Amino acid sequence: MRRLLGVMVLVSACNDGRDVDLTNATTTPVTASGTSATSSASGSSSEGSGSSSSSDADSGGMATANPTTGVDVTTMMADTGSSGDSGTMCLAQTAACTDVAQCCPGLECSTTTLGQVCCGGEGVSCVTPNGEDCCGDLLCIGGVCGYEGGGDECASPCTQPPALVIEKQRLAGIGGTFLGICGDANHTYGYHVPAANLPADDYSMQGAANVPVCQWHAAAIDIGMDWPASRDWLKWLIPKIADDDITGIAEVIGSYDGINVRYWSDSSGWSVDGVPYDGVGHDTHTHVAIYRSTALEDHGILAGWTANGGP
Repeated sequence: MRRLLGVMVLVSACNDGRDVDLTNATTTPVTASGTSATSSASGSSSEGSGSSSSSDADSGGMATANPTTGVDVTTMMADTGSSGDSGTMCLAQTAACTDVAQCCPGLECSTTTLGQVCCGGEGVSCVTPNGEDCCGDLLCIGGVCGYEGGGDECASPCTQPPALVIEKQRLAGIGGTFLGICGDANHTYGYHVPAANLPADDYSMQGAANVPVCQWHAAAIDIGMDWPASRDWLKWLIPKIADDDITGIAEVIGSYDGINVRYWSDSSGWSVDGVPYDGVGHDTHTHVAIYRSTALEDHGILAGWTANGGP
């Protein structure tokens, strides 16, 4: 009877397409269910085909609902391993998280309208129309997390250009004070004034770079220096402009220490120290002007910065 059962096992194995070691398969006792009485629980699942235990192993054993959201987390996980290996499972965008280490590479564990979830920062791919898979107040624009340009209209008396609306939104995310783009009555010349209201000989109208894309666009933003890393940001910004890592900037006025106000521009050579500036008020805010022809571009002036640090 044992010999007959052993033969039955061999036939079954052959039908399953498995390789069999004929030297070791003659008298292995089996139970009435057809499984080996001496086989271990761990060995049976590795050989089984299409069993539920094998499926659980392939999915990382995660086929349970997330206790905080009630959502089956297997639908929100990605396999980061290469083809041919089991890989490492990680949480994809919109999956609830408690730590960035849980999220797939390139994602953050931050807040969206869904709560604290894995989400994308600026430049990360996205799919949700309202930006639920993008961190913070970032929007999903053209399949990429970013800020809405705005300022598409070109109308009097003054329009905030898309390039500076983006920086205004970044500043709001940082928590710094926005002090304006369109100048008030005290601004009678320079980049805070739309080209339509300036004479042709104004310094901010000189050269091909200052040919406006919209005659009603102002071209400067005043950034309050009331966030903790603001002075570090200014020290970072000037070398970035000097090295052409950030382009399209016409001038910067500000202070590294909140006391000594300096001026930087192409004419001053973008030296680290800049040149002395006699105007008032720029000890507490930084003025950044862009060339008028670049009003539709994202310059990245504040990109990557938070209240306490930067890239």
